[in-house]
Amino acid sequence: MKFGLFQSVQLPEPGAQAKYYREALDQVLLAEQLGFNSAWFTEHHFSRHGIVSATTSVLTYLAGVTKTIRLGTAVAVLPFHNPIKLAEDAATVDLLSNGRLDFGVGRGYQWSEFHKLNIPMEQASRRFEEAMDVIIKSWTASEPFTHRGEFWSFDDMTVHPRPVQQPHPPVWVAAASPASMERAARHHWNLLIGQGETFSQVAAQAEKFRTLVGEAGDTPGPDRIVAARAMYTAPTQAQARRDTEAPFMWFKQTGQEVAAPPDRRPELLPEDFREHRRRFAGGGADYEAMLGNVTLFGTPGLVAERIEGLRQAGVENLIFFINFGGLENRKVMNSLELFARDVMPQFRE
Repeated sequence: MKFGLFQSVQLPEPGAQAKYYREALDQVLLAEQLGFNSAWFTEHHFSRHGIVSATTSVLTYLAGVTKTIRLGTAVAVLPFHNPIKLAEDAATVDLLSNGRLDFGVGRGYQWSEFHKLNIPMEQASRRFEEAMDVIIKSWTASEPFTHRGEFWSFDDMTVHPRPVQQPHPPVWVAAASPASMERAARHHWNLLIGQGETFSQVAAQAEKFRTLVGEAGDTPGPDRIVAARAMYTAPTQAQARRDTEAPFMWFKQTGQEVAAPPDRRPELLPEDFREHRRRFAGGGADYEAMLGNVTLFGTPGLVAERIEGLRQAGVENLIFFINFGGLENRKVMNSLELFARDVMPQFRE
């Protein structure tokens, strides 16, 4: 199996942004030393829930201070970006890292981000599709191209630099609905499963995507799926709970606040965001339920047991959300070291 990090820099203490960034970057450096395969940074805007708003800038820095660990966007929210500029930025990361970029993309889901950027959520899927068309073409076209779309127009376009990986970096799509997974499979893209899905939902999505990949004429191997999971490994179950409950609940609660439409009215979300409609129509986050059905919080034995369950479901590439809610950096580092020592060896091929 492959293990990586899913980094999100939050800001529980408003004046500590430099500290939180420094800690997140140090965690990546430690993970590379410990043998982790990848580090992915998630994009958010305008709230303390997530302050990595310039993901490719962060990855460009990491390209210069790391040597082996792969670097991913998880995800670049395509409706918010000029696709040509994003293609250039991502290709630069791939060039400077000598071909270590994983290009994770999504259409976004946080109501407040769309609202503040004055982008109608009804356009999210169409903007995503047009942006992907432009980005892939900019990386692969052998001659200058012209694009006339609903949202973007470009003339005689040639993008430099080109990515090192050919024909382009691996594309990973955050998708949960059958339609989104079918689109990813049809375009020969890979699946990125979010950290909020239950273990049973992860298994169902992995199985559905494998079927769709086969129907698209590709080989449905385990290398086509990455799943994100919140992870914290501790010597005892009691310590794992004691250390994670408050910061993880801060993360979940602030996420609900910025993602939800006004007054949590699900009907304000477009019809093609029906999965999110159901989320906001329900209750708030339940730590107890997540502890048993979503997270990897516990002793090395328990964490390994749950990872084995994911492997049996066909997921062999996991990226771990480790620094939620301002969790103390020393504890995060201890968790990574304990995982690398006592869990990772059980899954070496």
